[in-house]
Amino acid sequence: MSPTNMSITSTTCAVVGGGPAGAVLAFMLARCGVDVTLLEAHLDFDRDFRGDTLHPSTLEIMDELGLADKLLQLPHTRLGNARTQTQMSQLNAFDFSRLPTKFPFIALMPQARFLEFVTGEARQFPNFHLLMGARVNDLVERDGAVGGVHYQSQGTDHELRALLSIGTDGRFSTLRKLSGLGAAAIKSSPPMDILWFRLTRHADDPHGITGRFGHGHLLIQLDRDWAAATVRNDMT
Repeated sequence: MSPTNMSITSTTCAVVGGGPAGAVLAFMLARCGVDVTLLEAHLDFDRDFRGDTLHPSTLEIMDELGLADKLLQLPHTRLGNARTQTQMSQLNAFDFSRLPTKFPFIALMPQARFLEFVTGEARQFPNFHLLMGARVNDLVERDGAVGGVHYQSQGTDHELRALLSIGTDGRFSTLRKLSGLGAAAIKSSPPMDILWFRLTRHADDPHGITGRFGHGHLLIQLDRDWAAATVRNDMT
C-alpha cells in the first residue's frame, strides 16, 4: 500500500479487537495517561452466543478499577445459585453465596452492554480513541519491527502508526497470523460438540441458568431476555 492513497495517523498503543480484554486494557492504558487507540472490526458490539456472564472474579477487577458499582446499576440478572435436573433427582449445582467475596453471584448481562459501558467510561479520557468498523489487514513494519497496523474502514485504507501494537482479537486472531506467531499456537479439540440455538422466551420460563444432564448429554438454558430484566438478588 502506498502512503499517497491512505490516511496516516499515530498513537502510542494500538489495541486490535474490541472484546472484553481489549476494551478493559484500553481503559486501563488511557487512565494511566497512555495515548491508546482501540480498533474493532465491526460497527457495533452486538453478537450472538458471546459470553454474557460476569463472574465474581471479573466483578472484583471492575471494583479495583472503580467501575463495579456503576456497572451493576445497568439492567442485569444476579445468579446466586442454580439447580440442575438429572435422570434421578434435582441437584443444587452451585451456590456462590458461600464465596468470600464482595460479589457472591454471577451477573448475567449482554456482553454488548458491558463493552459499551467500558468504552463509554474510557471516553472520559481524551487520550482514548475508539475506531469502530476498522478491520486490520496488515502490519506496519519498519527496520524489522512492527510499527503499527494497516486497516480498512468504509472502503478506505488507513495506516495507524504505534509504538506498541497489541492483538486482543480472539482465538482466530488476525494480528497473531500477520505477526507470524500463529504457528506457535497449540490447537486442541475438546471431546464435545456444542450446538447453540435460540428459542422464544415465555413469561413463565425460569430466569437465570437452568440445566439438565442425562445419557451423556447436557442441556443449558440461558436467560437472554434483558430488555425488560430487573435486578434479582438470587435465583433458585
